[in-house]
Amino acid sequence: MKSKYKIAAVFSPKGVCRLTAIQNVPSWARMKQNEPQAGKFPEDAQFQMNNDFPKDVKLADVLVNHNSFLVVSERFLEFLKTEKFLAHNEVHPVSVNNHKGRREKASYFIVHQIDDPECVDEAKTEGTKSKLAPEQYGVMEKLVLDEKKIGSDYTIFRAAEYKSRILFRTDVCDKIEKAGFTGIKFFDLDGYDDYW
Repeated sequence: MKSKYKIAAVFSPKGVCRLTAIQNVPSWARMKQNEPQAGKFPEDAQFQMNNDFPKDVKLADVLVNHNSFLVVSERFLEFLKTEKFLAHNEVHPVSVNNHKGRREKASYFIVHQIDDPECVDEAKTEGTKSKLAPEQYGVMEKLVLDEKKIGSDYTIFRAAEYKSRILFRTDVCDKIEKAGFTGIKFFDLDGYDDYW
């Protein structure tokens, strides 16, 4: 039986920029552990286009970045809001600076996961736990979810035991693909092996 969830992979289509690490956000590492940022997220949070790819200047609906945050366009965010797909997530505005250091006019946002369910089926999952954070997998080879542990309102989330990859409910993936948003694609968990 196929999983009700898919792995999201953010990628840069031809000519689309990649971003470096987030700037002016001292708590970015705690964000990776779901720490809410409401009321304290910096107004000057920003990303810089990666100068290793100087010819890539276009913008997509989802942008690759060094922090692996879900960085989305205003158009994509409005879609997620309209469809009510943002439960257990916060939204924070960020700016994107081009290769010359000038702020792009387009608005971007981090969709930040703040409540990840403990939902990895450890009996069927293949991976190695982290020595630094033993409750989480540091290396993943095969991810299997215990879907009974995932509430029906979780549409965009990360598994508490493996935060490196973001997960989307399959019906959400279908709507995103149908709407033609760029910079993101989805993969079935069964047979997926592109972990990092």
